Amino acid sequence: MLGRPAPRGPSGSDGFNGGWKSVCVGLSTWKSIRWHHTPELMSMSLARNRMHEILDEMGALVEDKLGAERIFKLETVLANPMQVARLYAGSVAACRRATLELLLAHHTARRELVPEKTDVVVYGIPEWSPYAAFSSMNPLLTLLSTGLGYLGGMIEALGKPGCSVVLATPCPDTWDDARHPSYREVYERVLADTREPGEIMARYEADFATRPAYVERYRTGFGFHPIHGLLATHPLKRLRHAGRVFVAGIGEPEIARHLGFEPTATVEAALARARELHGGTPSVACVTYPPAFIRR
Repeated sequence: MLGRPAPRGPSGSDGFNGGWKSVCVGLSTWKSIRWHHTPELMSMSLARNRMHEILDEMGALVEDKLGAERIFKLETVLANPMQVARLYAGSVAACRRATLELLLAHHTARRELVPEKTDVVVYGIPEWSPYAAFSSMNPLLTLLSTGLGYLGGMIEALGKPGCSVVLATPCPDTWDDARHPSYREVYERVLADTREPGEIMARYEADFATRPAYVERYRTGFGFHPIHGLLATHPLKRLRHAGRVFVAGIGEPEIARHLGFEPTATVEAALARARELHGGTPSVACVTYPPAFIRR
């Protein structure tokens, strides 16, 4: 089973989580999960989310087999990573509906944030990830899962095709092999082979999903399932839209180069390089994230 998570804080609902995902992923196996956890389908969109449409279909099957009255759901909306803002209880569909209504009322659609798309998109990456609770960040979580994943929706929403992206982070080269047992191998070996998410899954999915040593650390230890390290590479799909990614302020430049990114000492240096690439005076969108994303 893929559903028993490593220790973490309360689960909050957003465009990615909540709904039937808590049940049809949390209590399922990779053989089922693999059909919607793909680079193309995984989405944080609040509307027209194909991943959740598939999960709703799976949920309908669960209710048909078990009976809808047997499922009672508690769903939270977080004010920040440490505080719950709202708690809903009831059927899966009712909780999901209430959650989305609240989120849509408080968030402007990303594609409506700027009047015209820009040449450069700039944002900082916090030392935060839902997968690093009671653990620590690593280059895979920092640059891909959080940098291009959780925060990377802004790239397509705000940037022109071929835009430059500036990620500001020191990105420490630290690894928690107890909680992220497969991550180091994914970073060092898999990403040295290919950076195309589809190819990564085609070549490595079967091995990582069944590797006995990794699976044992998931079942009897505190590790995430080994396939999770491969899922962290899915946000590389953003590179189909972005022309170049700069990592400003990174402590070890080779970490960025290993992913095909360009390290720079400062954000200003990254913007200077972007000017060379785009010519003239490129337009820049700077995304400022709220304090909720900063670890206390």
